[in-house]
Amino acid sequence: MARRASAARFTLANLLAWLLMTVILVLVPDTLERWVSLPIARLIGWALGSGIWVMMMERSWCARVGPVARFLVQLALWLSSALVAMVISDAARP
Repeated sequence: MARRASAARFTLANLLAWLLMTVILVLVPDTLERWVSLPIARLIGWALGSGIWVMMMERSWCARVGPVARFLVQLALWLSSALVAMVISDAARP
């Protein structure tokens, strides 16, 4: 039972981190676009979002998943977050 609760907390924490990263990837580039080009603003958002993800989640991932699987799954999560953020950002543009 404790293992199931731990897995549920891990999944919930990942969902929250993914949502936070997506929000960052929408808001930061749109805010910075006044001063820098959109690709540079998206790069800054990516750096900020992935840094926050690492601070929030890396220890939990290291305890549960090996390095190759961790890299592949986290990369897929980060890319999906970036793609969703780009769709949201582009849809909100006039």
